[in-house]
Amino acid sequence: MSDVFLLCRRCGTLHSIPARPDGDEDLQDLAAFRAAHEAHGLEETRVVPDSLHFDGPTWDPMSVRWFRVRAATDELQVRSWRVSIDEPRCHQVERLLPPPAEHIDVDLPLLRRAFDRHFYPHAVRPSKVDRFTRAVTELVSDLDPAAVTIAFDDVDVPNASLGPFPANLCEPLLSRCTQFLDAWELEQVRRFIAEHRGPDGALAVRVRRVLQRSAA
Repeated sequence: MSDVFLLCRRCGTLHSIPARPDGDEDLQDLAAFRAAHEAHGLEETRVVPDSLHFDGPTWDPMSVRWFRVRAATDELQVRSWRVSIDEPRCHQVERLLPPPAEHIDVDLPLLRRAFDRHFYPHAVRPSKVDRFTRAVTELVSDLDPAAVTIAFDDVDVPNASLGPFPANLCEPLLSRCTQFLDAWELEQVRRFIAEHRGPDGALAVRVRRVLQRSAA
């Protein structure tokens, strides 16, 4: 996505200014936008860093995008969408939204599947699995999202990033597990935590940024 946009405040529309135009068509589209809105007065704006959010998977070209641009002393919220895969994106100024809220979770279905595979061919009672996942959820819920070491974005969840399960939570998790796991199960869980606490493991911490739309 381009970082620079041309803004027509009167119409509330924008057009990207490509850093490297992809052929004559990009230049012609930009020239047409200038011709249509030049009489209204045009401003060059720049995208606010780290303001991009999605209403769908990041890999989906049809996903609606939201981002902010800085125009003079103002910051404007922009909605970007397309009506079909063959059409270029439209960019429209929308009501300014408050900053995104952040919360932390883990992929519980993935965690349960990995936990079962780790113990196979043995099985752990469902009630114990429930207590383990609840312990994980309770521990990560107290984390400050800003303190999570982000490794990469989650390609399947919009506006989410993944980081490792914090090292300082491993022993507290094991301590909670001593309340309901047998000795042999506890040793297996110790290995499970060591193998799955990385950002690509089942215990990976997921930080989600959720847009909170203000009332109309």
